[in-house]
Amino acid sequence: MSKLVCLLLLITTFGFAQSKVNGRVIDSETSEPLAYARISLKNDTVLTNIDGSFELLVGKEVVEVRISYVGYETISTRINEDTKYLQIKLSAVREKLQTVELSNAPNPADSLISEAISRKELNDPEEVLPGFKYKSYSKFIVDNEGGGIQLYADSTSAAMKTIVNEGRGYLSEKVASHSFDGNGDTSEEVLGVRTAGFEKPVYNVLTMEVNPFSLYKNDYSLYKTDYAGPLGKAAFRNYDYKILDTTQTSRPAYVIYFSPKREEVVAGLEGILYLDTETLAIQKAKAQLLGSVKLEVDYEYQYFPDHSVWFPKLQTTTIKPGSGGKEIAVFGGTVGIGTIQQNPGILSRLLGADEISRDLYLNSTVIHYDFDLQPQAQVKTSDAEIKIDPDAIDRTQSFWEENRKVEYDDRDEATEQKVDSLIKSQNIERKIQVKQAIASGSYPLGFWDIDLGKIFKFSNYEGIRLGFGGKTNDQFSENFNLNSYLTYGFKDEVFKYGLGSQIYLNKVNHTYVNFGFSRDIDEIASVDYLKGRNTFSILEPRFVNTNNYYNIRTFAVGLEHKITPRLDTQLRFSREEIWQIKNYNYNDNNQLYSDYDLHFIKAGFLWQPFSKYLRTPQGDVLLEKKFPQFTGQLEQAMKILDGNFNFTRIGIKAEHEILRLDQSRTEFILEGNYAVGDLPLTHAFHSYPNNPNRSRISQRISVAGRNSFETMYFNEFYSDRLVMLHMRHQLRPFNISKGFRPELVFISRHAIGDFSHIAKHEGITFNTLENGFSEAGLELNKLFGGFGLSTAYRYGAYHLPTFKENFSLKFTLQVQL
Repeated sequence: MSKLVCLLLLITTFGFAQSKVNGRVIDSETSEPLAYARISLKNDTVLTNIDGSFELLVGKEVVEVRISYVGYETISTRINEDTKYLQIKLSAVREKLQTVELSNAPNPADSLISEAISRKELNDPEEVLPGFKYKSYSKFIVDNEGGGIQLYADSTSAAMKTIVNEGRGYLSEKVASHSFDGNGDTSEEVLGVRTAGFEKPVYNVLTMEVNPFSLYKNDYSLYKTDYAGPLGKAAFRNYDYKILDTTQTSRPAYVIYFSPKREEVVAGLEGILYLDTETLAIQKAKAQLLGSVKLEVDYEYQYFPDHSVWFPKLQTTTIKPGSGGKEIAVFGGTVGIGTIQQNPGILSRLLGADEISRDLYLNSTVIHYDFDLQPQAQVKTSDAEIKIDPDAIDRTQSFWEENRKVEYDDRDEATEQKVDSLIKSQNIERKIQVKQAIASGSYPLGFWDIDLGKIFKFSNYEGIRLGFGGKTNDQFSENFNLNSYLTYGFKDEVFKYGLGSQIYLNKVNHTYVNFGFSRDIDEIASVDYLKGRNTFSILEPRFVNTNNYYNIRTFAVGLEHKITPRLDTQLRFSREEIWQIKNYNYNDNNQLYSDYDLHFIKAGFLWQPFSKYLRTPQGDVLLEKKFPQFTGQLEQAMKILDGNFNFTRIGIKAEHEILRLDQSRTEFILEGNYAVGDLPLTHAFHSYPNNPNRSRISQRISVAGRNSFETMYFNEFYSDRLVMLHMRHQLRPFNISKGFRPELVFISRHAIGDFSHIAKHEGITFNTLENGFSEAGLELNKLFGGFGLSTAYRYGAYHLPTFKENFSLKFTLQVQL
């Protein structure tokens, strides 16, 4: 009996088997592909891809296929499973010659798009609704499909690069609830997450914007790359439009084709929009990019008649091997054929990467459900945008069966088992941990995180400085860490060292108690912000040239606490014992001080009001740094115990960055410092000078700093009141070749300040900045291996007599980790 059943099933399978018929629709005269041509057979209709290609499923039965395209003659042909390939040539419709009439009537598609843009406030759910809530189920897969893709990613995607290149697979599921309060504030709570092969989720991959919520935005992000929106403010600068059809459904829609105008300048997709004929709201959309890989994006909306709104329902994004040609932007970089990363960074060179399987594809599906379009809840703007439920990684099978909105088929099961094995056998979790640690300046080795910034430095004063330092990690203790360092300068022949501890009161709120002792050197008149400092850089240009230091021994205790994810604060009490290296004395009422003790109370903050944070059970994770951001500090030196001076120092810094779709950017840094009281020069302010005190231009060639004054000489100016403004504008990169894309930057820097009671400072001669200092410059970056050139010229009140005194020529260095 069982054999008979198997035989019947076999016969049935063969009887209904279908074959794939591939084809292409092109213009009969130009042979150009016709994107989104309509192909109809029986009761089914498909649209061609942007390269005119299509795929049909047919059986033994001969069927009629009808091919149509706006402005072209419709033709029909007959095919079955014996048809191997179908190339369709359509001819443009030729009108009979009549009297020629010139007309400047607008393109009807442009008129519809213009009206759709003007109605965005009535159609965009985030504009028209007072608020809403919904749940989402998403599945993200990296798997095999018989063709190779290559992902060139930026340094912020280290986890994704490691997963694709070395893990060769990835599978995760996520269930989340979303809230929007009508004021533009959103929140997401991850209720459940499964990630094959990982004990804990890879958070920056888990929260990556693979599928944007809305196509109404001026620009939107896919796989960490920004694209121009087809209904954005600059829509007509970035896209051409054409009406293809009108759907015959209960709510008809205009089918409008859009294609990018300025691909070399602004990243754009090519696709079709289905716009409701009554409201011009988006009902559905499809977009593609074809080249070395094939990027496909599909959006479906659901209509809610009670609110007269189309709401996003289903979004899918797929990357597959393509037919070759242009590269495609993904993960902040480009995509070709091979492995991840176009220009290998330092981490890739040091740590290496395994050979990648050449048959990977990526797929992401997001389904929205459980809609509530009239919620009363308010979103707290101070909270993290994304939160992880403490039980999210421990959900039961019944939870997933209840919330899974896409079938978890046999292929997914097989992929999960394969990925789980690959992730563990390739030790991917460890590799991601190491790369992320190195990017922040450390290398985890057992229970000890080595501080990479302590290993090697060079300066004119210390010469070569070698050392070792770091701190213990959670393998040592989950309640506290111990930290220390020991370095030695071979020119000054002095050991520098430090020892400390940090006690974790509350990791989630970043509440720590710090204890520390150190004996080191510090730069005269520098500002060391408690918060907002760059913790690690491969090269510090000013450190190389600086030779104005003093000795300092510090005893400190402090408290750190994040009031909100975006507002980080620190309070610190310290004793500083100062003794001079230079011949300097501070004259306080005819008493000279070269050595003195200071007792400080310092309070600092870092406020990032627009940065994106993820709150996990282990603490907050910065997902995306956005601007502006603000750093501030208040210091009070007190004459208590044996403290010698009483003074107040205030510093505040505002940073802003404007990024554009054409990859140009503009940066501003405005910093102000103010001090009052018995202020020794060691604790005054300098303006970040970076020009060595040498006469010839060639003798002053070094590495330019990012926000330093390149024509201001060391020890030239000091202030007790100071304001600085740095402005940088980078043009879009010159796309000369895949590996050679130099960047031109225009720079303008200004400083103004003053100094009271200069006569109190003996042994060091300096000027003040009351007349205002200005310099302008150019940088041409990324010419060779991260190196570039920088020039600057000094002008205005402090312009010097000769050209060579005002001019600066230096190297720049931009290193990708």
